[in-house]
Amino acid sequence: MSSVKVMLVVSLFIPAVRPGSGLFELECLPAVGILAQTTVIRCFFKGIKDIQILGVYLTKAEEKEPFFHQDGSERSGDPRFSVENLEVGPSLQISDTTFSDEGKYRYRVVTDCGVKEIQLSISVTAKYKDPVTSIWPENVIDGGSASLYCNATDGYPEGFIHWFDRYETNWTVNSEMTKVPKNINGVKSVALSSKLTFKTINLGLEPFRCIVFNSKYVKDGENTLGIISAISDVNKKSSSGSNTTNIVAGVMVIGSLIAGLLFALLCFRKRKDKDTFNIHSNGMDGPL
Repeated sequence: MSSVKVMLVVSLFIPAVRPGSGLFELECLPAVGILAQTTVIRCFFKGIKDIQILGVYLTKAEEKEPFFHQDGSERSGDPRFSVENLEVGPSLQISDTTFSDEGKYRYRVVTDCGVKEIQLSISVTAKYKDPVTSIWPENVIDGGSASLYCNATDGYPEGFIHWFDRYETNWTVNSEMTKVPKNINGVKSVALSSKLTFKTINLGLEPFRCIVFNSKYVKDGENTLGIISAISDVNKKSSSGSNTTNIVAGVMVIGSLIAGLLFALLCFRKRKDKDTFNIHSNGMDGPL
């Protein structure tokens, strides 16, 4: 029934077609969309300038009926699809792009100069989140062993992780990377995990940077990993312990002084009380 409606609409437009209409062409560039964002499919006419679009129909390659069409300002089908600007050209746009939009399509455009149908393709990618880095051991000895870790998730298709030191030297060739593909309810992603191991690390090279690239080697994100020297940490603890010892020693000295003063005051008080008692005793033993 839908195909009959399409043919009916097309037949209604045919009388308005101008002579010599077969000289123009319709082209669409391959579209790469980003998950959950708006995707624009660039389409244009070649060989003609003065042309009016009367209707468009978009059908998935494996299906027979169009799932979206627009006649003038009236649209029907998938509400996420639309003609970007009907007066400017036949370019399409998709809002809230999903992985289910990937694939090949037949795109039919009806104009006042004729009808053209071509194939177009859409692929969908997902941007990686900023990577998370860590190191083992947490406190590293200069010249000792260390392993640096970098993990990135939610990207698609699979990307790459590279390592750089403070002098921009690329250490990626010394790293090991694993890729774990996932598909949760139609949402595809590839988790990346990279491990850079040093048998003897030079702390003069830190901080290290972990950079995540997408499948086209375009940077999606990065993180900087600083390294804590075990010697510096020991010195801090030693300094902290020394300060604590000094504080305790000071408290003990002050405490000893206070105790000494209290003891002296107590002795003085006892001596004074004894002298007072002797004076009173002598007065009572005198002549009556």
